[in-house]
Amino acid sequence: MSQAEILELLLFYALPRGDVRPLSRQLLEGTSLGGLLSREPAELLRLPGIGPHAASLLALVVRIHRELQGERENLREICLDPDELVPWFRSEIGLCEAESFAVVYLDQGRRVLGREVFEGGSRTRTVLYPRKLFESALRTKATGMVLAHNHPGGSCLPSPLDRELTKRLQQLGSSLEIALVDHLIITRESHSSFLKSGWL
Repeated sequence: MSQAEILELLLFYALPRGDVRPLSRQLLEGTSLGGLLSREPAELLRLPGIGPHAASLLALVVRIHRELQGERENLREICLDPDELVPWFRSEIGLCEAESFAVVYLDQGRRVLGREVFEGGSRTRTVLYPRKLFESALRTKATGMVLAHNHPGGSCLPSPLDRELTKRLQQLGSSLEIALVDHLIITRESHSSFLKSGWL
């Protein structure tokens, strides 16, 4: 099934009395199914043709996906390779239309201590406050962290700002004895690693 057909099927359950095919195609103009479903219910309500029932159903799909992915990740006790965390990062931020950051905190034995998502960006840029990042790291007694942020445009290459931020976080972490294990760039279909690409 195409993305438009999947969305059409979902909309049929919320709007069973009309032809939802034109609405499905209209809603996907300029975005993807993942980008649409990742929007907040209040934002979905502002779209033409979307009422409370449709907005709730569309938001519920992503919530179910994140819950299922979260259950699987909660069983993960140790992370030996940051790439193992990509499915969780993608479910949390990879489909979003705005740039967002997420982090997984680790101890010295690479055991997972906690996870956090930082939101509030635009399509081309987000702001990550190092203070919040390291406050959470210190609270969980982490000695390492895997950071990730998404690129809604689909590029896996870091921007100059990405490189600058990564270097700054690495330096700050070193002074606090909290290693930046890796920084991942997540897209809807792929990802890249600062560590494996030689950028870290």
